[in-house]
Amino acid sequence: MFNESEYQTVWLVYLAAAAGCWLVWWKLAGLIKWWFIREPLWIIMAVLLFTPTEAEVGAGWQAPAFLIYLLDTILDTGDNQARMLGELSLVMTLAFAAYLFFVGLRALYHHWRKQDAPPTGSDA
Repeated sequence: MFNESEYQTVWLVYLAAAAGCWLVWWKLAGLIKWWFIREPLWIIMAVLLFTPTEAEVGAGWQAPAFLIYLLDTILDTGDNQARMLGELSLVMTLAFAAYLFFVGLRALYHHWRKQDAPPTGSDA
């Protein structure tokens, strides 16, 4: 397999490529006007690209969960599909829970900001 130096180099190359793909996705999804569609698309792609998991149970090697799922499904080489879907769904759920928390904070901020704003119009 790989020695430690090659393993880390492969991960750095993957993370650089995944970051580039995510930035392209961010710009493409940025063309969508509605934030409630655009922002969840950003989160879904980030989870798919950046969720690592053990390549084999008990082994110390990590790999992107989505790529393991795709390779096992397309090539029918292993029995990791259920484990990968479980891990991806767990991370997706946690990411969306954090996202909903921050959306709630943003809504409160806008609500308070609207209340503190001076009235506009022809009252003066």
